[in-house]
Amino acid sequence: MAGLAVIAVVHDSPPAEAQGNLLLDELLGVELLYTHDPDRAVVDTKINQVADEVRRSGRRPYVIPRGGASGLGALGYVECARELSAQFQDAHLKVHAIVLATGSCGTQAGLVAGAKILNAPWQIQGIAVSRPVSECVERIARMAIEAARLTGHEIVVRPAEVAVLGGFIGAGYGIPTPEGLDAIRLVAHMEGVFLDPTYTGKAMAGLIAEIRAGRFGQDETIVFLHTGGEPGQFAHPEIAHLPRG
Repeated sequence: MAGLAVIAVVHDSPPAEAQGNLLLDELLGVELLYTHDPDRAVVDTKINQVADEVRRSGRRPYVIPRGGASGLGALGYVECARELSAQFQDAHLKVHAIVLATGSCGTQAGLVAGAKILNAPWQIQGIAVSRPVSECVERIARMAIEAARLTGHEIVVRPAEVAVLGGFIGAGYGIPTPEGLDAIRLVAHMEGVFLDPTYTGKAMAGLIAEIRAGRFGQDETIVFLHTGGEPGQFAHPEIAHLPRG
């Protein structure tokens, strides 16, 4: 809409059929460059290579890291923390925790920074959906500090303070899990809310497991942050025909 050319670096090779977010990319006329390597980390190097090629052609690229994960990219969720805080106050809610899917870590970093700036009482609980917990907490702590600094605040965030729960990735990023699919079905039936198999479905599976294990009590108010991803649902039409768990 702004007249900017968009180049997206995508891991692995082109699928036989465009579905989900990829279908939207093609609809929007995005130039898709595949790494032909299943390792998603290769995307980071390839992005910089493509940016260098674009510069040599006389253009000025604006490089967005994978997942938009940076101090700057996390600023949107610093503002989200402010909005949530205002909504909680207006609704007279005493919130114990905000639960979300944690992938490239920018979303949780922004919420952590926002909670620190606001001195909020709620916990930010991430559910890892793409990378090891140890890597998540390091990334979140670093980006939260960077994001806060961009707003004029100096905060201290230690990795040990960052809450990320593992055990729900399954066979790998983007690969549906039985628990995630059960969570998708349950939330659709009970709430009319649609989750996706890559992010929010796995995060909801983590939240359900925590509730069943008694780590969240019945008298505690838990907010689940739906971070989108619904187009991913349509890449897995078999979900609707799975036996109920």
